[in-house]
Amino acid sequence: MFKVVKNGYKHPDAVPLRTVSTQEALAIAVAAQRLNSAYIKDTRRFSEAENKTQFSNKDIVKFAFASTDNPAPADYVKPTPTADDYAQVAEIHKWMRRYVMLGLADLDDFKRDMINSVSADVVPVNNLGRVAFVPEFVKRDQHETGLTKEIRIEYRNSQYLGKEKDVVEGVVKILDKRYSQQWESFNYVAVIDGNLVSFMNKFEHNVGDMKRIKAKVKAQTQNKLFSANETRLNYVKIYKV
Repeated sequence: MFKVVKNGYKHPDAVPLRTVSTQEALAIAVAAQRLNSAYIKDTRRFSEAENKTQFSNKDIVKFAFASTDNPAPADYVKPTPTADDYAQVAEIHKWMRRYVMLGLADLDDFKRDMINSVSADVVPVNNLGRVAFVPEFVKRDQHETGLTKEIRIEYRNSQYLGKEKDVVEGVVKILDKRYSQQWESFNYVAVIDGNLVSFMNKFEHNVGDMKRIKAKVKAQTQNKLFSANETRLNYVKIYKV
């Protein structure tokens, strides 16, 4: 086997990268997502002996295929994928194939890399970190696709809620949430009386939740997924309905 190196030359005796089954790597990635209940970016170790290490999704997948030359940590336990995990792997492949059928030309580099990472029967071990993120990528992508369609159909005629510093009150439905590490807060997109709003809040609320809010208009913007009017709010107070 040949390996492409600098300036396009190939060394016939270069050692090829070790590969593993893409199907098995994806199954471990899905199992990691299930065990961690989310995509965890960094491994968490604790000083208390009774608290077990919480391995990141990336490390769970990487250590599952560790070699004898570079073994997994002693406290690592390889997960066993379930039938449901393999069923989800099949759904991931199905979701990725729709992009191939639609064409990859209009995709950004990130999406293209995600699709390419699981497009072959085997994956190089140095690409397992990317494979580990695939279940979370598909989860987010499916949500964004559905949300974009919902906004396009239901809220395309969204109107701005006043001008800067005006007070806004009412009941909102949470449509989307994203956690910001930089601000240590959740960024929400919601709808109030058919009009889109967005705001940040340190407390977590679930998509679909109905909340009463009182806030002030910060800016008049456009939704990031679809070009509908969206009012950016600040000084947001959230109450139970």
